[in-house]
Amino acid sequence: YSSGRNYNGDGVVVMMQDDGYVQPHIDRNGRIDESFCNGCSTSASDDHGDHCSGTIMGAGNLDPQAKGMADGAFLYTMGYSTSNYTNSNGIPLLHTNFDVVITSTSYSNGTNAGYTSLASDIDQQVNLYPTLTHVFSAGNDGSANTGLGSGWANTTGGHKQAKNVIAVANLDENGNLASSSSRGPAADGRIKPDIGAKGSSVFSTEHNNTYGYKTGTSMSCPGIAGIMAQFYQVYKELNSGQNPNSSLMKNILLNSADDIGNPGPDFKHGWGEVNALRGVKIIEDNQYIMSNISQGVTNTHSINVPVGTKQVNIMVYWNDKEGSANSNLALVNNLDIQLIDDAGSLVELPWVLDPSSNAVLDNNAIKGVDNLNNMEQISVEEPVPGNYNLVVSGNSIPFGPQQYTVTYTFLTDDVTLTYPIGGEGWVPGESEIIRWDTYSNNGSFNLEYTLDGGLNWGSVASSINGSDRQYTLNLSNTVSSDNTKIRISRNGFSDESDESFTIIGVPTNLNVYWPCPDSINISWDPVVNATSYEISMLGQKYMDSIFTSINTSVWIINPSPNITNSWFSVRANLNDGKGRRAVAVNAQSVNNICSGYGCTDQSAFNYSSLAIIDD
Repeated sequence: YSSGRNYNGDGVVVMMQDDGYVQPHIDRNGRIDESFCNGCSTSASDDHGDHCSGTIMGAGNLDPQAKGMADGAFLYTMGYSTSNYTNSNGIPLLHTNFDVVITSTSYSNGTNAGYTSLASDIDQQVNLYPTLTHVFSAGNDGSANTGLGSGWANTTGGHKQAKNVIAVANLDENGNLASSSSRGPAADGRIKPDIGAKGSSVFSTEHNNTYGYKTGTSMSCPGIAGIMAQFYQVYKELNSGQNPNSSLMKNILLNSADDIGNPGPDFKHGWGEVNALRGVKIIEDNQYIMSNISQGVTNTHSINVPVGTKQVNIMVYWNDKEGSANSNLALVNNLDIQLIDDAGSLVELPWVLDPSSNAVLDNNAIKGVDNLNNMEQISVEEPVPGNYNLVVSGNSIPFGPQQYTVTYTFLTDDVTLTYPIGGEGWVPGESEIIRWDTYSNNGSFNLEYTLDGGLNWGSVASSINGSDRQYTLNLSNTVSSDNTKIRISRNGFSDESDESFTIIGVPTNLNVYWPCPDSINISWDPVVNATSYEISMLGQKYMDSIFTSINTSVWIINPSPNITNSWFSVRANLNDGKGRRAVAVNAQSVNNICSGYGCTDQSAFNYSSLAIIDD
């Protein structure tokens, strides 16, 4: 909605390495450059990259339900090659000259290959270019046995085991881990994957203005890349356009995740399921610190825990110096952390996992000293409000000083509705997943709706399990409203949509008659209860609104006379509320010269429905 955050990756540049050139699709219109894809495949069977690109930055121009995570981001494409990380004409060139700050790569490179030379090269590259973030798929070999037993240590590639990158697990829409999703640990016992995101049955772009469903960590990886583009945008808008340090962005991503699976980190989900809103709030609320430390030095950071906090999560993360290829221990600079109170008493140590044998890989994390990972998180449940001191120690820093970041987040029993928040267009007869965020699992949720902006509320469900964070609502075929809101409540806490959203049907039987370049007729079937209709035409990047009418058939003068082949769509409006756009249709002028009905034959027009487009 107009006064919402509106973070869509605008101003952020992403590079995708995949199976070749992506084919034409209006969802990428004006926001893609393939000039660095020299030698890339043009095979019609190679649509893997097409699908991944739409998840990163597709605009939903053709079908609004297929909009990607960062529909404002710009995308460069490259064919997958390990040399791109070390070749100065590869990723370094794009980063230095074209401001590429995020890469997305969903390719394997050997199962549980260990800390390879490629992993070392990538870790070195991130340190050379500290605003660069690499995102990888964790792999789809979840049942493979690579030495620690079936179902463990099967991440597909040494590059994904690098310390300074992000490897992503595959979750379904309910947050459940796909059986095919590769597990950790890394060969030296470090936590992999890093995080989980939806990768099952993802709807995204395919060849030549089509869509399809695909499943795998290949699909969850671009989702995280798109979310990272949103994080970068948030930081840049709050810091005079400056790109953030990638160590801060990864820290925020991991520390804001929803803890799923075993308590704390685990070797299946990493640090949990991505929670983009919580991450954005860390940036907006300045809940982060950047510092550096040398061998034998101790730094102390004061963190004040507010009243009402049910859990505080504090993470320290650093982009570690590259290790030696094939080393049994990848970590080079080792930092340790502990949390103490103002009286000097130890409160908590960080989470630690035991990677020693197959028998313990699925055990819960415990609290202790971590000598393997370049991130450490301290979690305290039911903390006493007040001041705490995070002590960061330079345990072993042969290559210092080491820069590191600290982030902290306070979880409470406040309930935050995260969908729908306002401005959405729902369709009668369809299903929608309502989502919310909170901390504890105690007590049942009450879900309500209003069709009149809050004057009257009706019940959707009154006994939703306290551990649930979503509810599937099946809409009536007859409901319509331009003043709809949803409210979720529990134990005296509640939240509702920030603004109203609309429930109205989608226009059908969209027809475009384009007799000549300057005049276009668009018609469609009426929608029940619609008060007007908004016609849109593909512009340089997006479907741009060009006219609103109360009729179901209009003539318009082409706003871009040089364009004789374009896409058109219509949405139904209910008063001030906007419904969902229809799937766009492609049309082109019938005649290159105005020889039939058109603007030169004014007798053909019904002037009551003529739309004059004024630049």
